[in-house]
Amino acid sequence: MTTEVWIQVEEIQDQEPIWAGTKIRIYQEQENPMEYLLSYIHGNSNELQLTCLTQGEAGNIGGVIAKDLPNHYALAQTLKTFLTGLYSEIHFE
Repeated sequence: MTTEVWIQVEEIQDQEPIWAGTKIRIYQEQENPMEYLLSYIHGNSNELQLTCLTQGEAGNIGGVIAKDLPNHYALAQTLKTFLTGLYSEIHFE
């Protein structure tokens, strides 16, 4: 049996690398979180995008965050800045 462990985004160290393939839940309403997948953007090597996975909204882009160039990941501090004011959780695959 596999259990998913979700961590509050605010609990992650600022210098933690956040790779494509990471799932993020954003709670705009306490009972109905939106789930996103951090993914690469075709033709854009400077940023990663948040692609919605939630039924009814799947495929919509929730935003983009800058990579920590020349690396192929973003830093947690960049994600935290993007999500300022929103309760959110992260799941590392």
